[in-house]
Amino acid sequence: MAISVLIADAKPASRQELVYQLERDSQISIVGEASDGRAALDLTRQLRPDVVLLDGAIFGLDSLSVIDQIGAASPETAVIVLIEGADVDLMRRLMRAGARDCLMRPVAPEELISTIRSVHTTSLKQREAFITPTTKHARKQGEVIAVYSPQGGAGKSMLSANLAVAMAKAAGEGGKPPRIALVDLNLQFGDIDLMLNLSPQNTIAGLAQKGHGGIDAELLEQYLTLHPESGLKILVAPSTPQYAESITVYTVEQVIETLRENYDFIIVDTPSQLQDTTLAVLDASQTILLLTSLDLLALHKTRTALEMLRQLYAPEKIQLVLNRANSDVGISVADVENVLGVKLRTKIPSDGRIVVTSINEGKPFVIYNTQTPIAKQINALALEILGHEGVSLVADESRNGGGFLARLFKG
Repeated sequence: MAISVLIADAKPASRQELVYQLERDSQISIVGEASDGRAALDLTRQLRPDVVLLDGAIFGLDSLSVIDQIGAASPETAVIVLIEGADVDLMRRLMRAGARDCLMRPVAPEELISTIRSVHTTSLKQREAFITPTTKHARKQGEVIAVYSPQGGAGKSMLSANLAVAMAKAAGEGGKPPRIALVDLNLQFGDIDLMLNLSPQNTIAGLAQKGHGGIDAELLEQYLTLHPESGLKILVAPSTPQYAESITVYTVEQVIETLRENYDFIIVDTPSQLQDTTLAVLDASQTILLLTSLDLLALHKTRTALEMLRQLYAPEKIQLVLNRANSDVGISVADVENVLGVKLRTKIPSDGRIVVTSINEGKPFVIYNTQTPIAKQINALALEILGHEGVSLVADESRNGGGFLARLFKG
């Protein structure tokens, strides 16, 4: 059955060019043309096309309003917007409004037809998933755990990788397939693949390019890399920094949502910069593991980050993790809790030799050095998150803190 397309463009010459391009494909049927936003809405209500090709500068109504109203009038209709120039902010707003894809003019006939086909296929799959009856109970959506620190070098990737591996290993005991995923969102300098000795064929950059019309579970699985020792699935960061710009908020949101529908837990290693993609993950997460250390600069940045996060999220969502907690630097755990005003979720001991060796060999210490204090603590955290009985994660600190640190951070 042909894909029905409605063309909405104010310029007759542009409409004619689109008609000429689409007539090359016998599987695409042009069912109507509109010269302004209101006509596009009226024809959409009447014709219920599979796809609306919408000029981003359509007359009569703002394109964002047109997209929103098309979604309300004909939910099965997918909108592809044609824009002039690479306006990333505009593309982001159009996607948030409900557009399935954005194409920059001039667009080659092959790219236009390919995009229409891809968007239509994704729409059909989503529609079938929505209306197909099932005798099984609906899967509970997975929990997103964001590992964040405002301080570079705090050990985020170390914690993310080993926590995810430990959770997958524990969840897979008894022959069950572990439904644990790890996303490396350090888009410029991610190195989770190196830490786990992986040689991935695909990365999130390739997924962003392939999935510009929508990301479903089948497509996403092709871009996940298996960690054989644990069964963990990893979405690896781009191989080179220049690809980072190709990953938009829309891509990240789709990745997280699709993973939630198919995995029980999703751990995300976030960058220290609070960019839009980082905030998208923090918004979607049920837990933010905020990592800090017994370091004056780290604590100062953590306090600033806490103040901002508390304005955005419920207090219980933000959970403090202290790394290198046994360092003898004159600052105690009680000092940290008093100054930051947050009780620790857990404290991870320092063991530079084990961590560095683990990274150099690509062997996560939670499964290769299980008897070390650092491995025991992260494994205990993994079990606790999974809902298993575990050891106490934070030893009691009997002495009062707050001395010079409280005075230093006063006000």
